[in-house]
Amino acid sequence: MKDRIVKEVKKTRAILYCRSAKGDNSELQEQKEVLDNYAKANGLAVVRTYIESGTMGALTYHNLRLQARYHEFDELLITELAVLGNSSIEITEEISFLVASGVKVLSLKDGELNVETLPNLFRKYF
Repeated sequence: MKDRIVKEVKKTRAILYCRSAKGDNSELQEQKEVLDNYAKANGLAVVRTYIESGTMGALTYHNLRLQARYHEFDELLITELAVLGNSSIEITEEISFLVASGVKVLSLKDGELNVETLPNLFRKYF
């Protein structure tokens, strides 16, 4: 037994982020369900789920950034780009910070989000 090497499989840790600008509870539940299903299907370990109405709350914003800075998760899952903010500047700043902290930002609708992919997506949305 001592000669056997056991390879531990490290699961990717993810945070699910759901936000409805209109405060629509059914929309929030739908987002959560879709993200949960994606995480399960892809073997991700969900460490936290944020559910918010309106604009991104200061406490969530601060907590998310701290968790990224201390490498408490590997991926941020969202349903679409618009969930992260209301302006291209706000979204770009958030994604830049997360990616610089080693976090992969994945939108189920738009794919992986980073500084290179954002310009085309902004043209599409705005």
